[in-house]
Amino acid sequence: MLKKKLALVGFLSVLNLPLCLYYATFFAPSVDKSPWFVLTAYGLAAVGHFCLYFLLGALLLIFPVTLFKRKVTALFFTYCTVIVALMHIVLAVDAHVFALYRFHLTLAMLDLFFNTGGQVISFSFDTILSIAMEAGLIILYAVIATALAFLLAIRGFKSKKFVILFILCYVLANGVHAYAHAKSVLPLTEISNRLPLYKPLTMNTMLIRLGVVTREELANTRLTISEDGLFDYPKAPLQYGGVKQDVNVIYFLVDALRADMLTEEIMPHTYALSRDNAYVFRDHYSASNSTRGGVFGLFYGLPPSYWQVALSSGIPSATVRAVQESGYRLGVFTSATITKPEFSRTVFAGVPNLRVSSTGDNIFDRDRQCLEDFKNFVKADPSRRFFSFIFVDNVHSAAVPEDAPRPFQPAWTTVNHMDLNASTDPTPYFNLYKNAAHYADTYVADLISFLKEQNLMENTVIVISSDHGEEFNDNGDNYWGHNSNFTAAQLHIPLVVKWPNMGGGNIARRTTAYDLTATILPRVFGVSNPVADYSIGQDLFTGKGYDYFLTGSYLENAIVEKDRIVLIDNVGMLRFLDLHYRDSSDTGRDAHLLEAMQTFGEYLKKD
Repeated sequence: MLKKKLALVGFLSVLNLPLCLYYATFFAPSVDKSPWFVLTAYGLAAVGHFCLYFLLGALLLIFPVTLFKRKVTALFFTYCTVIVALMHIVLAVDAHVFALYRFHLTLAMLDLFFNTGGQVISFSFDTILSIAMEAGLIILYAVIATALAFLLAIRGFKSKKFVILFILCYVLANGVHAYAHAKSVLPLTEISNRLPLYKPLTMNTMLIRLGVVTREELANTRLTISEDGLFDYPKAPLQYGGVKQDVNVIYFLVDALRADMLTEEIMPHTYALSRDNAYVFRDHYSASNSTRGGVFGLFYGLPPSYWQVALSSGIPSATVRAVQESGYRLGVFTSATITKPEFSRTVFAGVPNLRVSSTGDNIFDRDRQCLEDFKNFVKADPSRRFFSFIFVDNVHSAAVPEDAPRPFQPAWTTVNHMDLNASTDPTPYFNLYKNAAHYADTYVADLISFLKEQNLMENTVIVISSDHGEEFNDNGDNYWGHNSNFTAAQLHIPLVVKWPNMGGGNIARRTTAYDLTATILPRVFGVSNPVADYSIGQDLFTGKGYDYFLTGSYLENAIVEKDRIVLIDNVGMLRFLDLHYRDSSDTGRDAHLLEAMQTFGEYLKKD
């Protein structure tokens, strides 16, 4: 009897596969543009993935009920049919959403649909009629497939061989993806962005052990752009018909630097620079509470939700593309490696001879090496314009050399993160962090001294900022560090821009990291495209500010408004929070929420 019940589960997965494969065409790469091996790999992945979709659904929702059923009753058959139909309907809705917007169905989208009374999302009569007809056909298919599954199982037919075959397809598709990821065969890795809930393995460590790929190859593999990928970025080739400014550009980022570190006491040299005919943006925010998303948003001008499609496509940031196409020298000088997160395969994809890390006995050696390598880079060809990214790390680790000044006391010398809790006094930890920022300020002093020595201050745009903030239980909810919430403590970062012949001042309106791309590309490189082709930002000097901005972490995204935070959590549900990350009484679902949600799919191909 148990074998028949398991056979029923198997046949439900097998017999529902044809309709799943129909909807798989909605997610598929272009047949005309994609090579045969990509279409074959996609077919294998779709067969195995959707077989598992129904197999797991039947095991979880139907098989347990069969253990209490000796006979097939009308009620039990109806229950099974409803489960099958609902699984198909969920897949169908996701397929149509993906075909229209190139992102998958989320609970947040359903929330907007069901809880706004049609004010945000509404359908015409013809659309409603089409939906009803398709739902009716799905239900009819579910009735037939379920009836056949029961009939075959009762008569003793076995489904095991079919299920094993389809699971082998899934295993093979995972193997292909793992190899493609290691070798950067982007049209194959891009498949993972198409199928809903498809999370194939990478297995880099195993492939290294097997000798299929080396660690050096993983770090330095040159990427080629996937022409048929989902990433529609930039929306048009960059054009250079605008007015260019003949200046160098330096992005100097201090990892994990909060906005309130920009004071005369904590960072005197940076503060002095900010007062010397420079602009200080007082209400400036990162694209993320993490390094990956913060650097991504800064260079791409897009929210970090696009990370995966950028990684799969091999398309570099518009900033780097403009630098290269304008004939600038590109210098990347980071203390930590840029191979994890894979900035070498996203932001700087395809850059030849890319410097991927620093060497040194400690974090201070690595930070100093960034500056020394930058100086040598400039001196090597002083007559040619350059764009440089310098990224130092000591503040991220709250690290201060033993012989360095520690003006803020009492202060810890080291941090045991395991001991932090809601009752921990943040003062000595925060003072250690401020001492680290005080030391990082010496890097800025070194940089400015060098630029003055080389007579570069009058023709170099200097941008000083960070990738994200750092929290010290600011809101009393036991949050420490970053990458855990979207409050100002983790998002509010400094921005100082010293631009030759542009004057200076304090800017009070809200700005974001996305605005750097929207400012630098047209003003420095003369990019004449509409900004929306390559960024969701605004010009730092002429923008109107924001009623809300988009941000994200590794798992979640959020819409940060002036008085609340709308969180799209890791299961896709909307949660409404106040600015201290407590549940908000304001749960209004206004039209701008849909506009914001659509931005998450704006740079994905629609055809």
